[in-house]
Order: sequence, then C-alpha cells, then structure tokens
Amino acid sequence: MKILICGATGFVGRHLSDTLRDAGHTVIRAVRRPSEPGDIAVDFCNDTTKEIWLPRFKGISAVINAVGLLRDSRNNPMQKLHVETPSAIFAACAEAGVERIVHLSALGVDSGIDVAYFSTRLLAEYVLKALPAHLRWLCLRPSVIYGEDGASAKMFRLLAKLPVHALPMGGRQRLQPVHIDDICTAVARWLSDPNAASQIVEAVGAEATDMRGMLDSYREQLGHSRAWHISTPAFLMKTAARIGDLIPASPLCSDTLTMLTAGNTADASDFARLLGRTPRSYREFIR
Repeated sequence: MKILICGATGFVGRHLSDTLRDAGHTVIRAVRRPSEPGDIAVDFCNDTTKEIWLPRFKGISAVINAVGLLRDSRNNPMQKLHVETPSAIFAACAEAGVERIVHLSALGVDSGIDVAYFSTRLLAEYVLKALPAHLRWLCLRPSVIYGEDGASAKMFRLLAKLPVHALPMGGRQRLQPVHIDDICTAVARWLSDPNAASQIVEAVGAEATDMRGMLDSYREQLGHSRAWHISTPAFLMKTAARIGDLIPASPLCSDTLTMLTAGNTADASDFARLLGRTPRSYREFIR
C-alpha cells in the first residue's frame, strides 16, 4: 500500500513511518521541510483547499493525518491546523479515490470542556464522519502517548528521577497513558484488514492511574526508592497557568491546566479489539 503521512516528522508520525515501512508499505512524507527523497513540501497553515491536495494524492491508497499542536498561536492557529487543513485533506481524499484515512484526534474532545484544543479537534471529526460511505476511516483518540523519544515521556522520566515530586493539586488528576508502539500496531492492523470499518476508537493504555501513581511507577521501574510528595496548591497552579498564557512556548497555560484537572481516561476494550491484544500498562513502559 502507498501511504501518505501528514506530519511525518512529529513524534507519532516518525513512529508510524517506521512501523508501516517495516510492514512493507511505501511511505510518502508530507512535511514542512523535506529532507528525504520523495518528501512533499506542505504548508499546513495555508494549504486549506482540496485543490492544493488533489495532485499530492495521485496513486495514494491511504492518508494518515498526524498533525496537531497543544497551544494556539498566531503563527500556528488551531483553526487552520486542526480544522481547515484536515477538512481539505478529507475532501481531496474523497475526490482522488483514496481508499482509507487515519486521523489522530484526542481523548476527551467530546467531554464538553470548552478549550480550543478539544473544540477544533472535534470539528475535524464531524467532517470525517460526513465523508462518503465508500471511503473508510479510522479516528484514534489517544490519551497521553508514551515513547522514549517523546517530549512528554522525557519530561515524566526526568520528574520521576527527582527525590521530591511537587505535584499539582496533589497529583490526583486521572490519566491513562498509551504506548506509541500500541498506536502504531493498531494503525497497521486496521490498514491491513480488508474488512476494517470506519470507526472512532479511544486509544488508551490497559489501566488508568493518576499523575502521582504514574510517576511513582516510573520511579520504581527506574530502580529508585519512593519519592517525597509535595502538593502544589491550586491557586499557585492557576497563577502559573496565567503566566504561561503569555509565553507561547510554555506547555502550561489555562487551557492545558483545565484539561489536566478534568482527567483523561476511557474504556480500553475497543482499542484492545483494534490492537488484537490487551494494550500495554504504564507499569511496563520503562521495564
């Protein structure tokens, strides 16, 4: 199968590219800065019409959209990256005869939480669901994705090594991290299944935990004794988030704090069926 991956240089896109190539597929990378033979240069902020995408899909059997960002900004607006460009990609797929689409969304987009990250992701899902029935699609809603070369994993591993953990509001926010290998395996299995149906699947690990439990587990897996826990009061977290609102590069802002506080868990059974086995647990990510 000839597969075009949008956002192939990102964390998820890199792993999907490797997995699908290892499975014998031909991978074409749609990226901002081409660096490999066959790469297609794409401006994801401005390539918002199907006419731009149609020539790129000639001979393509499947398209994967792994483009996304956590913070809205003037240079990288979520409305374009999460809504307008994916909509153009989906429309071009339908017209060009692409057989399948894989779209990476986010766990919690349908929770009713009013943040731009969720609302824009959800709008793209509406467009995906309105596609003609002959075009099959898979929409994954992953929780926090773990992988040794991922930015969040590096941060959590660093925090886990510290003897003292300063945890926001006690670190009791629920989450259900999923391993990048499970994401890639699930996508590869769905693409290779001739009877695969269009579906939205919440991609989560085998069990839920909270931030405190996850860091404790990572610390244990790294061979360290238990850490001391200090609870950072809510008012300090909110103050830090408001400061983060003014710093585009900061991962902490009012929206990300809202999402963290709300939690991020789901039933893993649908993902297990897609994966063909039980997904990995956060207790085994490092070991």
